[in-house]
Amino acid sequence: MRWIVGIIVGLGIVVAVNVAMIVIAVQSADPIDPTYASEAR
Repeated sequence: MRWIVGIIVGLGIVVAVNVAMIVIAVQSADPIDPTYASEAR
């Protein structure tokens, strides 16, 4: 029973760290130049 709780807690920590990384990446991302999507490459 204790290993099930350990797995759940571990997965919760992994999910929390991933969400934190996504939030940091989105907030600190450089703005995208509008011409990137509109001009030919």
